[in-house]
Amino acid sequence: MAIFKGYKVLLEDGYHFADFEISDGVFSNINKNTKQETEDIIIPGFFDIHTHGANGYDFTTVKNLEEIKHILDFYMSKGVTSVFPTLLTESDETIFKQMDLIYEASKIYPIIKGIHLEGPFLSKKYKGAQLEKYLQLPTISKCDEFIKRSHGLFKYMTVAPELEGFPEVIKYLTSKGIVVSMGHSDASFDETRDGFFNGAKCITHCMNAMKGLHQHYPSICEAAFYFDDLYNEVIVDGAHIHPEMVEFIYKIKKEDHFITVTDSLMCAGLPDGEYKIGVTPIVVKGPNAFIKDSEVRAGSTLNMHDAFLNFKKFTGCNDLIASKVTSLNASKMLNMDNLIGSIKENKYADFIIMDKNYKIKEVYIKGVKAI
Repeated sequence: MAIFKGYKVLLEDGYHFADFEISDGVFSNINKNTKQETEDIIIPGFFDIHTHGANGYDFTTVKNLEEIKHILDFYMSKGVTSVFPTLLTESDETIFKQMDLIYEASKIYPIIKGIHLEGPFLSKKYKGAQLEKYLQLPTISKCDEFIKRSHGLFKYMTVAPELEGFPEVIKYLTSKGIVVSMGHSDASFDETRDGFFNGAKCITHCMNAMKGLHQHYPSICEAAFYFDDLYNEVIVDGAHIHPEMVEFIYKIKKEDHFITVTDSLMCAGLPDGEYKIGVTPIVVKGPNAFIKDSEVRAGSTLNMHDAFLNFKKFTGCNDLIASKVTSLNASKMLNMDNLIGSIKENKYADFIIMDKNYKIKEVYIKGVKAI
């Protein structure tokens, strides 16, 4: 059992000077309004549900557990305590092989809470950095293969709602407990609405890789904002979406349906230069990553600690709301908030200790010090 005393702790109703214990990896005996003993603050660990890699490695191409460890070490150093490794559109053989490897890693590293499949059921027109030759129409049989081969880790999938077969597939995935997000899409408002009414819960990297706003021909983008209960993933790097547009989305979706993601690539944490997303060459300069010799964006260099700070800067929101969009909201959308997403008794002891200037000092996952 470990005891933490006198920290400024961010609970679900705001900051309190509090003491708490960790027993068997979960929070216990949280006592509010205790004596302050340090200027350090404790907040819930971050949850990144959409990230392809960092530190020189990509989940779609990693070859062994050591390479996965390089990615996870970077995440943990930035306060991430829960992550969904995100696999790109690739051959079935590659997806199955990477699922097996991520599963082996999950047995060692509790930071891995699931797998996000970004494809292969995506629009060719808005494929972004996805490999067109492996794009396909959604089928229940293919989804069933992914489910069976994922060792129970397949929990989240991005699908373009305009594709033939989508209504049946979304109902099937939802019946299996898999959350569906809509993205990489040329969908109309009506097609997106139907996806939402059939069970889709989210929009993948809102306003990126999708048909844009139009006053006469509303699209997936308008639907993202129109339906109050539809979550929006947002890449809060200031490059994929202008800071004022981040604030615009927040004003519409409010604090309960906005989810920050990094969509980070192998170049996250590394200098400008040439890298890859999957097998596709990209060029990175500052926060911008483009497919080589094109103007097509290909993910980001963002990390979740910067996403937390950027969200506060772009919107003027406080730490409680910033914690919701970087942790709790994703947990709620994925029906995992009974275990993660906030500091509460009987939830996993996943948290970050920062100094008063928000510099990360320590990170804990299930009560075990990771950083």
